[in-house]
This record gives sequence, structure tokens and C-alpha cells, in this order.
Amino acid sequence: MTRPDPDSPSTGLRARAVRTFRVARPTSRRRLAAKTGGQIVVVWGFALVVLPAVAARVERRLGIPGWRRSAGIPVGLALLAAGSATGLASAWFMAEEGKGTPIPFDAASRLVVVGPYRIVRNPMAVSAIAQSTGVALLLGSPMAGLIPVSGAVLWNRLIRPAEEDFLAEQFGDDYRRYQARVRCWVPTWPPYRP
Repeated sequence: MTRPDPDSPSTGLRARAVRTFRVARPTSRRRLAAKTGGQIVVVWGFALVVLPAVAARVERRLGIPGWRRSAGIPVGLALLAAGSATGLASAWFMAEEGKGTPIPFDAASRLVVVGPYRIVRNPMAVSAIAQSTGVALLLGSPMAGLIPVSGAVLWNRLIRPAEEDFLAEQFGDDYRRYQARVRCWVPTWPPYRP
């Protein structure tokens, strides 16, 4: 007898993760914007302020030398600005076009394939990597530089498969066509046209 694959969409951790995704209930634009804004403040505050500050503090206590900050400041600012703009645009399209939020248990009720979603499948994850890399460069902190790397690996291995299973379940062939045409991490060019 064959054992079920624990990472298969129908069993184990992945199936439980898929069940945590829920479509947002119909609500006003104002409420969607408030929920999305609250999520941005909490998640960005934790990921871009709290975690890097803790990493830099641990680094100092361990005597780990930092990078020369002056060299990383222009690139760090550019990554932080570009990542933030992309993250905000993505969240706006999720609320406006998708009638949901970036929060998995309040997900879009319509498939979002406009704006930054025409270029990468999860522009919010890509923008978070850019933002946290920018913060690490601005702080000159090698330990803070581990945050975007570990975040990308965790998201890609743990969250992305369940999210994509949910989207395929929710939107069927429309999502599968989109998934086949738009890459997850590397920008797709020319942009996707539904």
C-alpha cells in the first residue's frame, strides 16, 4: 500500500494550510481599505522594523561586523522605495479588483491579474524581499540580510504551494492559464494579458 504524500494538496500540512484560506465576505471599499491598511502596518512594522532591529542588536552583541553603510544606502533606499510602491500597488489591486485583502483568511473573491500581477504571480512577496533587502543594506546588517533570504525560502516552500492550490480550487482554469504564463519570482515580459 502506498502512503499518502504529506505535501500533496489533498493531505497533510498543505491541505490544512489550504483550508486556512478564505474568500473575503462582500464589504465596502472603505472596509477593505481599512483591513488592508491594518495588515500593511502590522506586517511591515514587524518585518521591516522589529525583525531588523532585533537582528542588528543580536549582531552587535555577538560582535559581528556590519557592512559599510554608505555603500549600501543608495541601493537600500531604491529597493525599499520600489518594494514599498509595488507592495502598496499590489495591495490596492487586491482590494479594488479582487474585493479582498492580502490576508489569507480574507482573500480576494475575484482573480487579480492586473497591475503588478501581470508581471509576477505574487508581487507582494517579491516586494517584501526587496523591502527587507533594502532595510538590511540601510542598516549595514548582515544578520538583517538573512531576513529576506529566509523569508523567500519559507514563503516559497510553505505558503506558496497552499496559496496556489487554493487559487486553483477557487478560480479553476482561469488561474491555471495565468499560472502557466506568469512566473512566480522572475518578471514575465511582455506582461500577462487575460
